[in-house]
Amino acid sequence: MALVNFNGQSGRSHAFERVGHDAPWAKEEGIALFAAPGAYGWRVIQIVELDGRDDNVQPIWAYRNAQRYGARAVFICPISRVLERKTAIADLRLGLTPVCDQDRTVAVA
Repeated sequence: MALVNFNGQSGRSHAFERVGHDAPWAKEEGIALFAAPGAYGWRVIQIVELDGRDDNVQPIWAYRNAQRYGARAVFICPISRVLERKTAIADLRLGLTPVCDQDRTVAVA
């Protein structure tokens, strides 16, 4: 598996591991980042929180939605602490401006 670093708005680097889309990544605890190959690296399509629950299908539906925008890669950053995970997600969203960013669209509306 390949390690890739994504930087948030704060400049902090977050290490992600690329996993196969058919791997059980949705059961992990941490952050999932869906990306498409771009001209200068990865274009971030969507960032979702993974809560570690076996029955949570929202991350899978989020990946299906991201695929509509070209996402072909799943990256996972394991973070077990909820506050640390939410802080990292906010930092990454502000720094990477994902194509499908529900929080940003709600804030603009």
